[in-house]
Amino acid sequence: MATILSVKEQTYQIIKEKILNQEYPAGARININELAEELGISNSPIREALSLLEQQGLVISNRSSGATVTTFTHRDQYELSQMYLFWIVESYRFCCETNKLEKLIKRAEEVLETQKIYFKSKDYKECAYYANLFERCIIETTGNKRMLAQYDSIFPVFFLGSIYFLEGKEEERRLGLAQHEEILAAMKAGRHSDVIEIFKKHYYKPMWDLRFQDDETE
Repeated sequence: MATILSVKEQTYQIIKEKILNQEYPAGARININELAEELGISNSPIREALSLLEQQGLVISNRSSGATVTTFTHRDQYELSQMYLFWIVESYRFCCETNKLEKLIKRAEEVLETQKIYFKSKDYKECAYYANLFERCIIETTGNKRMLAQYDSIFPVFFLGSIYFLEGKEEERRLGLAQHEEILAAMKAGRHSDVIEIFKKHYYKPMWDLRFQDDETE
């Protein structure tokens, strides 16, 4: 049976999609009155939806003017990447120690194949989504619902940052895909230390460079 969404939930999904599709780019102002007229609803569900989006870090609310889409610095993305890297590495170790590696490999294979399809079709938004989903499946496989909920709570803002910083950078997207292929091959071969080292290259080194770009402008 299909779930019927409330007006607030529908509005939340609409605004979120506009942000992730960059119809509302980083720093853009979301005018509540204009959006209410566009959607044919009152201002109240829009304000409620914006409150949810603010909790996820996607917008910054302003009582007088509505909200603006979050902007990202290199340092923001660097710090998010550090957190992601820690969760992923420790989750992978846990999967290895609790005999969940076979289940993880099966799920990672499915996600990676879909990531490849979207990369080849140059649908970079969906490619970025499945690139992030590749890492998420490691945390999902642990079975730790609290950690997965925490991961999911910041997933939208990290995803948006990924789209923002990788826009127009096909070679970096290609490198990310190649690293996922290397990670999966290392998982299958039982080269667990290699999996962790490749993840460090995947996340840590590029974001370290980005962090220093911000330092140079301060």
